[in-house]
Amino acid sequence: MLRGGEPMRFGVPLAKGTVLDPLRLQLSSVDGSPLPAQFRRLSQWPDGSVRWACVETILPSDPSQPPLASVRLSEAEPAPLPTAEILTENNQLQVRYEPFSLTVDSDATRWYWKGLGNQAFSSQLITDDAQDKPCTAHLDESWQVTSTGPVATSLTASGWWHDHQGEKLAKFRCELTFHANGLVTADAMIHNPKRARHPGGLWDLGDPGSIHFGGMRIETITPRSDQFRLAVSADDNPKTYSTEQALSLHQESSGGENWNSRNHINAEGVVLPRYRGYRLQYGTEEPEAGLRASPVLEATASGASLSISLPHFWQNFPSAIDADESTIRAWLFPANKPEPYELQGGERKTQRIVLGYGQRLEQLTWSHSPVIPVIPPEHYETTDAFPWFRANQPKTTLDKLIQEGLEGPSNFFAKREVIDEYGWRNFGDIFADHETLYQKEGEEPYISHYNNQYDAIYGFARQFALTGDARWFELMDDLARHVVDIDIYHTSEDRAEYNHGLFWHTDHYLDAHTATHRTFSCHNDTSSTPGQTGGGPGAEHCYSTGHLYHYWMTGNQESKEVVLELAHWMGNVHGGEKGLLAEVLTLKKQELPKLKALLRGEHVTSHCYPFTRATGNYINTLLDAHLIEPNRRWLMQVELIIRQSFHPADEIDKRNLLNVETGWSYLILLTSIARYLQIKEGSGKRDESWQYARDSFLNYTGWMLIHERPFLADTKELEFANDTWTAQDIRKAMLMFRAAQEDPQSAETYQAKGAEWLQYVTENLMRSPERNLARLLIILLQNYGPQHGNDKIQSSIVQPNSTGDQTIAYPPPVLGWARLMGQIATRLLNGLRHFRPSREKAWLEARLDRQ
Repeated sequence: MLRGGEPMRFGVPLAKGTVLDPLRLQLSSVDGSPLPAQFRRLSQWPDGSVRWACVETILPSDPSQPPLASVRLSEAEPAPLPTAEILTENNQLQVRYEPFSLTVDSDATRWYWKGLGNQAFSSQLITDDAQDKPCTAHLDESWQVTSTGPVATSLTASGWWHDHQGEKLAKFRCELTFHANGLVTADAMIHNPKRARHPGGLWDLGDPGSIHFGGMRIETITPRSDQFRLAVSADDNPKTYSTEQALSLHQESSGGENWNSRNHINAEGVVLPRYRGYRLQYGTEEPEAGLRASPVLEATASGASLSISLPHFWQNFPSAIDADESTIRAWLFPANKPEPYELQGGERKTQRIVLGYGQRLEQLTWSHSPVIPVIPPEHYETTDAFPWFRANQPKTTLDKLIQEGLEGPSNFFAKREVIDEYGWRNFGDIFADHETLYQKEGEEPYISHYNNQYDAIYGFARQFALTGDARWFELMDDLARHVVDIDIYHTSEDRAEYNHGLFWHTDHYLDAHTATHRTFSCHNDTSSTPGQTGGGPGAEHCYSTGHLYHYWMTGNQESKEVVLELAHWMGNVHGGEKGLLAEVLTLKKQELPKLKALLRGEHVTSHCYPFTRATGNYINTLLDAHLIEPNRRWLMQVELIIRQSFHPADEIDKRNLLNVETGWSYLILLTSIARYLQIKEGSGKRDESWQYARDSFLNYTGWMLIHERPFLADTKELEFANDTWTAQDIRKAMLMFRAAQEDPQSAETYQAKGAEWLQYVTENLMRSPERNLARLLIILLQNYGPQHGNDKIQSSIVQPNSTGDQTIAYPPPVLGWARLMGQIATRLLNGLRHFRPSREKAWLEARLDRQ
């Protein structure tokens, strides 16, 4: 496969204090020769030095040069490189990398490419409405240059598609990345920003908030073409078709054995794919059929050539590409379809097309299997890129269990085939095969999606860093892109506690039916959650750290935006919404139960947040936002939540944590506190807030040493007594290892208990037939690491309840009448201060479904 000219973009972690200016970095090949590259800061350490840098480069096109096997970065005066020339005139924006130029119309989704000689092409992003008539693009503003340098320049436009009657249909965003070798990648996104109506908290297809459209394509006008070539596959020796007549390739379904899975039903429950795989029509030949296409199409005319590729062509079916004598159409959503496409409220889809203007077919075959740069695990360790990260450790039983995710009989790639987890809405998500555990033998498996529960994205990222195995990267990237588009509720029109939130996995031990990836369906008479038959995005199921690492490791801006989006959403969920009615509702949920308890004469603590994974996820998401925006107030908010969640003198027995069904998730909260401590220690800030959190953390881990037991010790307490609970016990082991790092005096005791828990988990799972199920594997992936960090115990850490020689006396966490009434008064005053009739009306209508 020809790799020359292939662009690459990847993230590199840097040690604290080593690099202040990313523009002084250089990239070199193995033989030491410099490579053209551009750098930008992705995040920074507290001292202002670069924490992660994004690197963009282009692989050398000279085949005589050695292949790129590794990179070296050095802070030295960089050699001058030619940069892009950017001009604005005549309502157009032009970018030039001699001898190539790319020009965009400031008010349209159209661009023009010029190259050597007389080569010139015009391309346009086009969307059709539900009547298959072209929409009109209305840009929010002119095209903007979002980044530029000697390797590539990115241009972005966004706006609205208006249907043929002039009504707003959908939002769009188009990003063009123009590389110095003339290559262009186009990322096109279509977005329904309206809210779903979700009556009764049910989120099925056919919702009034959905929109429908007829197709979406990038259309390129060429000189009169005299020859077409098509490579259907992207392997080293692809079968290539040549013709002088019109050509079309249509991928109708995945081509897998379960291509007509119930995963692909419409609102009426009809399976949409009409046949298996793809059909190829060229010239007057009879159509050819095949299974999975990864095509590159080339058109030539009078010596000029154009090649086009659609990465993940068959995975994101339906897809199509066709060409006639003057036009090539790359279809992201083909016009040849059984019915218009439905985009649910708050849902969007982003897809990529690679445009090789002036390039031959062979120069684009890499686009279906791009190079994935591998950074040595030692570098991740020395730069503290991941917490509790140790490179090149001996493989243990835990590693063998995790490796089942790649090589076991039901590995993550094999899981996709079971329910055909493909198609534009599904590709990248994980089949939740653990939800089929209680099905009858011979039943079709439930259509069940796992979303990013327990942060599989983070687990995949960490394993890729540890092993360099590109399959982990592929799983991370596919899932991150799916979640960003499909599983985030991208709307501002619904309830504040739903807007921009993350949909959780589909309902336990039930079929998703027409709810797609949105949990609750009207086709299920009841829910697996006692007392619940509907709902929306929930704080119990928010996981953002994987998106943080996806942003760091790929430079993907959308993953960064998702981290911040989720942080703001979690703030709204936990009482951040303004207005009188919002404050009254929060008062009902938080202060009223405490008021009733005081009236009954009960002991009431001052804690405001529940001691559950919801609070842990809130803290963790704010920590992720802090790592992106360290100068914002995210960390201060974390410290406020910690003080309002637990206390160094808590009477833990009264918190009912050993009631497994209701109390188990406190482990996720404690894990988020351990991460807070690690982040504060890494920045050298062992202040009073850190001390309070550490003393509280050790109070709870000390209690765990004495009282915790395996979840399956008494199966009568559990509704579903399966080995998911065995996997969950690994959280206890890792908390023991983390506590050993915080309390040197008790380190040996904590280490021994952690090793005991870890052995219990791994030995039992190795014997379990459930060990290959998605949920179990992801829990292991998420919690991997602290078992290797024991030799990094910091003996300089101060002892509990002291700063130097001074013992800290914390006020007891008791809530009395005066303090409670003060809280109620403050809440009501805040509500009155933010009272606006229009705000209260909008708040009420969002809940009564009258907007």
